[in-house]
Amino acid sequence: MDRQRLSKEERRKQIKEIALKLFVDRGYSKATMDDIIQAVGISKGGVYHHFSNKEEIFLELLKDGSSYRKKVVLEHMNGSIQDREEKIIDILLDKILDKNPYKDLYTVFLIEMQTNDRFKEMYKKIYEEVVEDFAQFCNKEGLYEYKATNNQEFIFLMNCLYMGIYLFDDIDMEKLRYMLKIMFNAYLKH
Repeated sequence: MDRQRLSKEERRKQIKEIALKLFVDRGYSKATMDDIIQAVGISKGGVYHHFSNKEEIFLELLKDGSSYRKKVVLEHMNGSIQDREEKIIDILLDKILDKNPYKDLYTVFLIEMQTNDRFKEMYKKIYEEVVEDFAQFCNKEGLYEYKATNNQEFIFLMNCLYMGIYLFDDIDMEKLRYMLKIMFNAYLKH
């Protein structure tokens, strides 16, 4: 990789993009800071100037994923003439079925919790922060109908779906989308 003089923000973005790919491809525990440094192609000190360890990069990427999802939610809510309940169902379906590296990263995080007690503790903290942050986001944006999905049981269901799709990617996505649409519709009407 050619060395380029990048701004601080551009370099951080570059490091995170490369680390994201490594975390998704290898998993958190198998991707090392040395792997990230080598893939970025700058000195060890150059990477450590921006991030103190891979956990810091990983957590920042999880936050980036949350920002990505909020942006997608706003685009859906503002960009369609469907009624709001239909929009929310479509957002949920897209959240589950969307192929994006942030969803895969989150799934890696869930898998890592099996053997990483630190990640179990992080999940509890992240869960509380995300629930509160998302509730504030819904209030600010007037997305009151979406709040029905901001609870532990619904998030558990979503996590199960992420894991299933990640592990069994040969499923018929159109049939799954149809089935989930019926389920979400029933849940939101309840």
